[in-house]
Amino acid sequence: MTRASIINMIKEIEGQFKSYKDGGKSFIKYLSKKVLNSPDDEKRELISFFLDEIKLDRNGFYSIALQTINEMRTVELAPRIEKIYNEVAPYKDEQWKYSIIELLMKLRYDSPKGLYSEFVTSFLKSHPEKSYFILIQYCNVDPERAVPLLSDYYANYFLNKDMQDFMDSRIGFLFSYFIENPIDYFPDLIRRTFVRNKAAGLHLKELLIEYLNGDMAKQYPQALIEDKLKELKNLRI
Repeated sequence: MTRASIINMIKEIEGQFKSYKDGGKSFIKYLSKKVLNSPDDEKRELISFFLDEIKLDRNGFYSIALQTINEMRTVELAPRIEKIYNEVAPYKDEQWKYSIIELLMKLRYDSPKGLYSEFVTSFLKSHPEKSYFILIQYCNVDPERAVPLLSDYYANYFLNKDMQDFMDSRIGFLFSYFIENPIDYFPDLIRRTFVRNKAAGLHLKELLIEYLNGDMAKQYPQALIEDKLKELKNLRI
């Protein structure tokens, strides 16, 4: 496929989903499936196009490229994305860096621990109140470093009402990421938070129990919810 034909294909598919009021989710899902189901030669050309857009955004498809690769869950592309990051990060703004780091974390690419640590540490210093989401995703690639940082975050912002309300309202986001881990980090997070701030640790525990008893948790298997509830209720801190 030529670059022009790829661009035309993406625009055509995007047009087909223009009437959908879902923020482009259906478009990205369809596009990712088309890439994954393409013949090998075409798939390589499409992926090369997306990676080039991530690097240089020659044709304005940078955001679509990020979303499509994330939707495809192609972790095998992560080393190539990491290479792009290392090559051009010095010339990119902070938002670009954040987006690439976030993509690598979402792909659960756990190799560049030094890269993650450097970025998250810097972002925490420069944008502490905007670091909640990246800290949670960090836990999925380097929990040994990330869980203590997240517990500190909960403890430090417990007395900030606006931040506390914000974090409380995102408890489903925390659960959705942590539940995908092979190891359950909730007890460690709660205990560490409790050590730093007893009220914050107790609040986090009760908030999780409240979430699991609510309607939003019904999207998960009942057996999973029951196990987590039993574990949390029996958790001694």
